[in-house]
Amino acid sequence: MGSILFFLWMITSYVIRAPVYSTTTFCGENMCLCDASKHSATCRSERTITYLSYFPKLPNYITDVTFKDFIRPNISREDVANLTYLSLKYLQLKSMDIERMERGLFQSFSKLKILKISNNSKLTSEVVKEAFQNISTTLRELALTSNNFTTLEIDVFKYLNHTNLKKVDLSGNLLLNMKAEIFQSLNLTTLDLSMSNLSSLTKICPRQSPFLHTLRNLVLKSTNISGIPRYIFSCFPNLQILILEDNNLTSFLSFCNIFHRNRTAPNDLITLSLGNTSLSGNISTNVFRCFPKLTSFKLDRNGLTDIPNFCNTKYNARVPRIKQLNLQFTSFSDIWKHSLKCLTSLVDLDLSNNILRNPPSFCSQNYSSYTPKLSKLFFRNTSILTLRRHKFRCLLNLKALDLSSNYFKDIPSFCNESNESTNPSLEKLDLSNNKIQTIFPGSFRCLTSLKTLYLSHTSVKKLDNNIFSPLISLNQLKIVNSDSLVEIGKYAFNISSLRSLTFADNNFNFEDVMRYSPKNLFKYCSHVKTLVLTGNHFPTGPVAQEILRSLKSLTTLYLTKTRMYTIHRDTFNSLISLRKLFLDQNRLTTWNEDVFKNVSKLTYLNLALNKISVFHKTLVPISVLNNLKIFNLAYNPFDCGCDMIWFKKWSLTTNVTLLSFPKMYSCKTPANMLHKPLLSLKLTEEDCKEKNIWLIVIISSCGGAFLLLCIAITTSLQMPTIKNYMYYFRLKKMGYVKLINEQEFTYDAHVVYCESNEKWVIQTLVAKLETKGFRLCIADRDFEVGADKCDQIVSAFKESKKILVVLSNDFAKNEWCLWQMNLVEERLRQSGNSAVVFVLYKNINSKNMISSVHRILKKRSIVTWYEGGARENLFWKVVDMALEAPLSEPPISVIHG
Repeated sequence: MGSILFFLWMITSYVIRAPVYSTTTFCGENMCLCDASKHSATCRSERTITYLSYFPKLPNYITDVTFKDFIRPNISREDVANLTYLSLKYLQLKSMDIERMERGLFQSFSKLKILKISNNSKLTSEVVKEAFQNISTTLRELALTSNNFTTLEIDVFKYLNHTNLKKVDLSGNLLLNMKAEIFQSLNLTTLDLSMSNLSSLTKICPRQSPFLHTLRNLVLKSTNISGIPRYIFSCFPNLQILILEDNNLTSFLSFCNIFHRNRTAPNDLITLSLGNTSLSGNISTNVFRCFPKLTSFKLDRNGLTDIPNFCNTKYNARVPRIKQLNLQFTSFSDIWKHSLKCLTSLVDLDLSNNILRNPPSFCSQNYSSYTPKLSKLFFRNTSILTLRRHKFRCLLNLKALDLSSNYFKDIPSFCNESNESTNPSLEKLDLSNNKIQTIFPGSFRCLTSLKTLYLSHTSVKKLDNNIFSPLISLNQLKIVNSDSLVEIGKYAFNISSLRSLTFADNNFNFEDVMRYSPKNLFKYCSHVKTLVLTGNHFPTGPVAQEILRSLKSLTTLYLTKTRMYTIHRDTFNSLISLRKLFLDQNRLTTWNEDVFKNVSKLTYLNLALNKISVFHKTLVPISVLNNLKIFNLAYNPFDCGCDMIWFKKWSLTTNVTLLSFPKMYSCKTPANMLHKPLLSLKLTEEDCKEKNIWLIVIISSCGGAFLLLCIAITTSLQMPTIKNYMYYFRLKKMGYVKLINEQEFTYDAHVVYCESNEKWVIQTLVAKLETKGFRLCIADRDFEVGADKCDQIVSAFKESKKILVVLSNDFAKNEWCLWQMNLVEERLRQSGNSAVVFVLYKNINSKNMISSVHRILKKRSIVTWYEGGARENLFWKVVDMALEAPLSEPPISVIHG
């Protein structure tokens, strides 16, 4: 059960991180995941409960180490000897049931800067104190979070006085008996006491306390504090950041009066966070007199009914320096007309998640701005229906506007009466999660500076031609989760400035060329470097190359979850600059060996979570494979037989980083290797050498009458296989005379099959043959919609060099198939036996054996389908040779006819 949980955790971690260019691999005797790019190692238990018998040796480049979810009650200096050879700067010991640590445990880590010991409920502050003895002077950050410390020894930090310690995090502990003397002689700048039972700041801020005079950042989230002592700035004279989120303050008014009790007291507070502190109603104007240097003010998740008035009676600013104001999740509905009048320094305003009847006014009567410096404005999920009367026309410096999750049915206008931009500096616009149904060619005409546009989760059905053309500066476009989108205009993406296009999870079928123009889709996106097509239906035929042909500058391509079962040989031919390719979470089994021949600059290839059973050495040219920096082939159902010997050898000798190797490279077949790691494959090349089948037959024939009887019985049972061999050798030895006037055909073969056998025909037969370069005509795929089917079948017979007939019991019962058999027999009479290739997919019952089918089975060479092993390999060889063989001379009667 533990192994299953770990596997699910790894799968989840992979899916979340899949798009990230990572260098993660197993290390530390497979107990850890190491990331070379971050110089980090994370060592985590594979099961819910695992005892850590020793600390493993890690690669020399590691500087950051985390151990978590192990059991290790006692840790000595000898235990961590394998870590002392590293230039360790960061060490975390989390959820390890630690009870004892040897005195001076960390003294050998001479470069240690950050130490975190967390989630060890049996640990005491006395043990921690002794472990700090002789610790390096380089230590600057210490976290002792969620260790269930009820009290802390007064001298718990006595061995840290000589260090450069600046930050202490004690969050998640009870701390019922906190005393300011604990921090004596420490020059802390940051102290975090969040999620504790601290009920009063007087415990760390006694009157005129000298102990924390250097403190700048005080974090008190989710405590029991209800008030602030009036002499707080005597305790913390240099305090700049005060975080009081998720507390139950008595009132904002008393809080501020305490601050202001001594009008001459110095106050350097820059950031004040009062989110979710039970404040309600309106806030008095006078309360802001105590914040002369405040630049960031957070009042989110409170029951406020209006934006606080930041003006005094003379309309002068109470907080002249405020730049950031967070007011999301309040009780606003109507906003006072002049609420923002005195926020002249405001840069960032967040009013998200309020039910606003009308957005606030940013303009005076003469259209001068109350907030001339406003650069970021967030109206996410505010129930706004339209902005026709609210054009933010005086926000000339606005650069980012979030209008997502509202009820817009149209793109808001950003033009004034003179058709000039009301927001000429706007660079980022988010219109996601709205009811937008139509985008008109002029919808974005006044946004010439826009660089980023999000249009996800809309109800748009069609992207018309040139709708994005006015966005002459657009670099990034995201259209995600728009399931209603059914059509894309020929020139919809006419955006020459575009560098990144995300068209993901729209369930758009790129196989259906009636819904868009493959040749013109990205014709004017030649500068795009990143293209994300995840979550759509990407084609596996020649149209794939047409879609990507114009993307000469493309460096990163995401084709994740695009339902691909193979890759057309020419798909990536034009992508000469491609460096990162994501093909994970598809249905890929195999593809033509020429697919990757032109992507010589590829450094990252992700093929994880597909259906690849055998990764042949020809699937990716060895020059391209060895040029990779990162390769991911994890979570594929490998057939651990002879064909995977080379990959096992390559994986053990290559310099390419194989993600999740070796644990997530396991076998599915054969049965004796099920769920075993690929590295457990014991076969050698000598074991896999082809045996002389004729020698075996000769030796076997000498076994006597009993053995001959066995052979006779076996022969009768394996007659289709024998016929396959006979057909194979006949094709191999037969010398056809190619006609001098043999015409050029559109298709190598037209496939005739019964609809009930379509899944095997399309996913197995056609997929395999088309990856080998054969041009096949498939009725449901290649015929013109609406045209007469009979006429198209006759035309397909004429345009195809050969006819490939898939016989089965259902075929023999189907009148439509039998009608086509008449055409097949006529083709045999006209062009000879080599013009038709018969494949027996499933045996035909005697009751369905009509005369035409019986003649075929009796007189013609037929190749019989087998799945798996040498017999399947023989089947594909015979079909390939039969299709490749030139047409023979037609019958004499035809020549002289």
